[in-house]
Amino acid sequence: MKNYDIVVIGGGPGGMNTAFLMRQQGKTVALIQDEQDSLGGVCLNRGCMPTKSLLKAATAYRYAKQGARYGLDFSLPPVDLSRLRAVTDEDLDKLRAAVQGMIDGAEISVFRGRGAFGSPHEVRVTKADGGTELIVGEQIVIATGSHPVELPFAPFDGEYILSSDQILQNKALPEKLLIIGGGAIGCEFATLYHTFGSEVILAEAQESLLPREDREAGQKLEESFAAQGIRVKTGTAIKKLAVGNGKVNVEYSNSNETDTVDKVLVGIGRRPNINGLNLAAAGVKTEGGAISVNAFMQTNVPHIYAVGDSIGGLMLAHAAEKEAAVLAHNMQSSNSLPLEESAVPRVAFCSPEVAAVGVNETTAGIGAFTMPIVPNGRSVVDKVEPAFVKLFVEKDSNVVSGAIIIGEAATEMIHEMALAVENRLTVGQIGNTVHVHPTHSKNIATAVRHFN
Repeated sequence: MKNYDIVVIGGGPGGMNTAFLMRQQGKTVALIQDEQDSLGGVCLNRGCMPTKSLLKAATAYRYAKQGARYGLDFSLPPVDLSRLRAVTDEDLDKLRAAVQGMIDGAEISVFRGRGAFGSPHEVRVTKADGGTELIVGEQIVIATGSHPVELPFAPFDGEYILSSDQILQNKALPEKLLIIGGGAIGCEFATLYHTFGSEVILAEAQESLLPREDREAGQKLEESFAAQGIRVKTGTAIKKLAVGNGKVNVEYSNSNETDTVDKVLVGIGRRPNINGLNLAAAGVKTEGGAISVNAFMQTNVPHIYAVGDSIGGLMLAHAAEKEAAVLAHNMQSSNSLPLEESAVPRVAFCSPEVAAVGVNETTAGIGAFTMPIVPNGRSVVDKVEPAFVKLFVEKDSNVVSGAIIIGEAATEMIHEMALAVENRLTVGQIGNTVHVHPTHSKNIATAVRHFN
């Protein structure tokens, strides 16, 4: 048995950031990481980083295909997914080595295996070979991540009906791909496979893409996808998927239309990894399949906290890192700091990019303003559409309550709006800020100028 000030179950962005921050405060820290993954969790191994590596390749390929726009001509062979995956693996190996170096430098004790509570202060780590080790923590943090959700009538088979984890291992370009779910995961893979040459059908049960965001923006993205040649079917649920003769036959629930595709990606959401933690032994409460926490990341058991996908909510790597920062402050300070969830950006790295922060709808005290499509010098020379920008502003104060951006570099531009939401800045204050010319960020300045 080993004793630590802090025991962290899960080595993803939330768990690692918690461990680093607590070591900075001089605490002894144990970090438990399942043996199937390196440190970095889903984000590094099967999520953020491999998809962004592949999307970067897609961007390069798209620019090459459009070379004539820039006065250039390229001869492009078909995409070799195996080669792309090899490059992605090289990227991930570099990142894994960097993470491991940071862990070693911080002198964090790492235990490989699956952690489960034995009591409110005890965690038993079970290794792949069946061996166990008991560790005790004065305070314990749960950061066990999440896994993809299956369709109840069509479970993942790893060959024809794939999760977002499984499709990353795909090394053959499907001629025709159905993607179920028009959220960030579905939109990113739609961009990826359409760019590489697959015929893509993107089906979303709700009435617009990115259904958790502003509907006008979702419809704008749908128009852009359709113009590119991605077949978008909103307001469309799946009735049946039947595998046969090396294909998948698709039936839709609200039409007589059918399709036959090579592969299906199911991207309808993720579910917290909390089964197997033996939470009952610690007395930790859950709700809706996620661990219940207050605004300070604390469970109903005062010395046990939880962050990241294990608590549901945003399920974003940067949200988990922010939650860890809030948690680390509250574990050691009587001056409690709550999480301001509305200030956490929400993004999709598709083409065009989408980024949002803050509120996403009008209310009694909040109005919305959509910027007219105004030419932007950088957009002209980059040969892309000017950004779609929609602001949500408090009517009585002109304080920015939210924003959504669709366009080139939207995932970078959103930080200015996140700063505004976090610090309750007004559109006037943003307008007084000099924006470099020529940049895509000048779309923000243009939107504010039109608002005024």
